Amino acid sequence: MTIFLSQSGNPSKFTARHAMFVPLGTPSNPFRGLIILSGVAIIDFAGNKPADWRRDQVILDLNVDFGQAIHLAPYSPPSPVEQFVGFSIAQFVPFATVNARLARLLPSTVIHPNDGTAVDAFWSSPGGAMIQIDVAVRNSDSVIHRLGYHLSLYGTLVTGGVVVGAAEGSIAQADAPAA
Repeated sequence: MTIFLSQSGNPSKFTARHAMFVPLGTPSNPFRGLIILSGVAIIDFAGNKPADWRRDQVILDLNVDFGQAIHLAPYSPPSPVEQFVGFSIAQFVPFATVNARLARLLPSTVIHPNDGTAVDAFWSSPGGAMIQIDVAVRNSDSVIHRLGYHLSLYGTLVTGGVVVGAAEGSIAQADAPAA
């Protein structure tokens, strides 16, 4: 069963959150930039079989920090009646790793301590600020408590009304930043 954590729906599951917008504009395209999001997600993913791997996928929805990064952009929309409503993602680089784990080796399993934890793969897509992570734990005594994440997004701020649809695929709307 996929573990879905959203910063808006599960704020207590995210800690050490950071959001940054690095302007990279030129006179011909003044709204380009790099958005960097990082932090720690608390997943508490435990193994459930002795001497075997349990695998699953974790999806981290980082749209609250994504909206905050857009809000940090040092640009102004070209028209006073427009606002920045999203970010058109041209390139992205995700990263995730196990940040905290536990091996609860009970006396009955100390003889065969085949404990293990893993981040097998991670990826993102141009449609928004999400990271998908394949995780694994070995043995019923193993737990992944926290995942560290980092997502770099390169693109252009979008002004005006919200653009959503399959044809635009790479336009992402961010949640409004928290006050």
